[in-house]
Amino acid sequence: MVASAHDGWYGHGDLDRGVLALGWLVALGAPAAVAWWLRRGVPAAVLSLGAWAATGPLLGAGRGVVPYLWSAVLCLGLIAWGVVERRTERINLGVAGFALTVLIFYFSGIMDRLGRSVSLVGLGLLFLGGGWALEQGRRRLVARVVEPGR
Repeated sequence: MVASAHDGWYGHGDLDRGVLALGWLVALGAPAAVAWWLRRGVPAAVLSLGAWAATGPLLGAGRGVVPYLWSAVLCLGLIAWGVVERRTERINLGVAGFALTVLIFYFSGIMDRLGRSVSLVGLGLLFLGGGWALEQGRRRLVARVVEPGR
């Protein structure tokens, strides 16, 4: 099977519905089964990530701000998971992913619409203000997670 642009986001235009359903069952069920086996229960984060992954094809690809919002939801979920399980690396990864999502959105969605000098000034302000705000929030969350007795 050769995938083309009109086959959809994942290129499964000619697949039988049963094969497609089996693929989704394995893609969503295997991580849940491994999580259950390792932890004797499926964490809510794994179920949330499965729901996040399953909604992606329903949203479509490359339509306005929807992919960026979809990515931001993943990053915020990763941060929340890090706070719940007291894991600083998940908080750091979520904040970095959120910053990267905002940066890519700025380059692809906003910078094209502005003039060169205005877009570069805006980028500088985004780096300074947005970076400062993200770092302050990240530090507060990491301090809450690392602090003993909380």
